[in-house]
Amino acid sequence: MQVVLQGSLRHFPVAELLAFLCSRGQSGTLDLESGDRGARILFYEEKILWAESKSGGETIDVVIDAFEWTEGSFTLSDTAVVPENVAPAVLDLKAVVEEAAKRAEAKSSYPDATFFRVVDDPALQQQVSLSADQFKLLFRLAAGKTFRDLVAELAMPRLELAERLRGLVDMGLVHLIREETPVPEQTVVPRKRTGSRKRTLVGSLTPDLEPDNVYPLLEAEYTIGRAPDNKIELADGSVSSKHARIARTTEGFVLEDLQSRNGTFVNGERIEQQRLLTDGDLIRLGKVILTFNIARESKVSDTTTPELRVGS
Repeated sequence: MQVVLQGSLRHFPVAELLAFLCSRGQSGTLDLESGDRGARILFYEEKILWAESKSGGETIDVVIDAFEWTEGSFTLSDTAVVPENVAPAVLDLKAVVEEAAKRAEAKSSYPDATFFRVVDDPALQQQVSLSADQFKLLFRLAAGKTFRDLVAELAMPRLELAERLRGLVDMGLVHLIREETPVPEQTVVPRKRTGSRKRTLVGSLTPDLEPDNVYPLLEAEYTIGRAPDNKIELADGSVSSKHARIARTTEGFVLEDLQSRNGTFVNGERIEQQRLLTDGDLIRLGKVILTFNIARESKVSDTTTPELRVGS
């Protein structure tokens, strides 16, 4: 057995190296070293005959594990001799690569039963800047969803959805309960309420002609108008420079007209004073129509004694 090639795994990843060698109809033994890890892969033309590693494992597992090594070195010999008393695996390299891709996707994704819910922290939500796509996803998690439900509802590739969810989790906006974590049933024992409760709302405005351009209402107050200094700018000639104001109060979001030229309407009715909005209201500013939605509602107690939760 003669050494014909040596090199660094940093420049020649194992999967690419095997694909190159096999495509040329070559056979041989590939010895790999990466830190304290080591592996040997025997191949013949486009077949993996056998593989072993210091940590043990089946041939396919050894090869797929080596695909992930980004540091270390390799040595290629020109002969592939399967040890005595060992039955060759004879695995198609293309099938091994496809299986590696499936495992990588599963590892990067979440189990179907993983449960996601919005973290009840309005102060944090107001500090974080979200894109329209992130806000839409946060909106869907208001009542909690499993990863399986989200995949079905959004018809989005699992990896892309997992990446977006991971971003919200990293921001601290979303909490997840993994599939393997049991969620105990709870008995809620109410305690006497000694004070009032106030509501913290997170809402959104969605233009009728731009459904992908969502304006999240995370702050206490927004002015809406044509001028660029508005927090919500609507570049339409029928909208006044400072057209309307929407504010979050203890009762919910209220809308008021700022003496605009063409008026402010809610569900077809022109408003002359502050109007308390409800989920699904249609707002018209000049010719621009916006849909108001409540993304989530959490009740924050001022002086109420916390409820006692007893796990069953």
